[in-house]
Amino acid sequence: MNRNIWHALASPTAAWRAAITIVSLAAIATTGWSLYAVARHYNAPEAIGGAAVAVFDGAAYACLHLASEASKAGRSAVGARLAALVQTGTSVYLNVFHADLIGGGLAAALLFSVPTLALLAVSELSWAGPRAEARAQLGERPYRLPAFGGWAWLLAPRRAGAAVVRRAVEHIDHAGTPVAQTATQPPPSRRATDILRDRFAEMDPADAIRIAHDAQPDMPPAELAALLVTYGVIVDAVQVALVLNGRPASINLDRDNDPDTDDAHHDAPQVPALPPVTKTQAIIDAASHLGTSATAADIVKRVERINRITVDRGYVRAVLSREAKKARQAPQGDEGIGQGGGGYA
Repeated sequence: MNRNIWHALASPTAAWRAAITIVSLAAIATTGWSLYAVARHYNAPEAIGGAAVAVFDGAAYACLHLASEASKAGRSAVGARLAALVQTGTSVYLNVFHADLIGGGLAAALLFSVPTLALLAVSELSWAGPRAEARAQLGERPYRLPAFGGWAWLLAPRRAGAAVVRRAVEHIDHAGTPVAQTATQPPPSRRATDILRDRFAEMDPADAIRIAHDAQPDMPPAELAALLVTYGVIVDAVQVALVLNGRPASINLDRDNDPDTDDAHHDAPQVPALPPVTKTQAIIDAASHLGTSATAADIVKRVERINRITVDRGYVRAVLSREAKKARQAPQGDEGIGQGGGGYA
């Protein structure tokens, strides 16, 4: 049996209740006796003196109880706490007055008043935990002083104080805002438009224009630009037209392979490829393009660059000389290549 009692007393709740009971009884005994002595000093009957003690202590403990219940419920306990503070202040004043009556000085004043102050301090500290839990359940966020540390307050007291004030003002401005329940509620599902907008934001605008054009080939550039803007690609009609016009034009023809159909004879005949240019013709074309002032070296370079044919200067002079003879033998009035081209020889 004794072991069970010790286990019960060793629990945190039982220890707390035992401590608060001891403090309460000590405060009632000390303060009550002091108040009773003051009442008897004014020749109050014993019953009236006892009533005065009951009024002061009873009202103070009733206010403490109401403040505790309000804190547990998450309500404001300002009224009950102020009333308890007034009762405690009055009681302390009478305790100090009693110490002056008996000539006890400061020591007697502290002896008579400290138990009441200690009970009020313990009660104030005990309300913090239940009130914080109740406010957390209601979705409120209690204000907490930032823990900067002693060195921060010593080295930068003004800045630390400004930070505390700034956080206090921010807490007051958002006091009615409930705590975001991101941990308990899943994030809202995103729309397909939002996902595609993020995808297009990482893409080259030209690629986005081509993708949109492939999806809507008949849409004009202005409407295509407006469509792309809704997906976060900021382009205008001119930019869309520039990108689309840079594509090689392609034309698709549907041809019937059956030669027996009625419209088979309407197909155009295939045009044969042009014969390759000979060295002689390439030299003549180059001389005609460069003019009579061109040298054989200039003609060699142009034939190699334009026709991809390699010739030497002697061959160029021979071809031009032969063409000049043909031009001189031609009837009067005919103009041939190489007239006046003596510079090629």
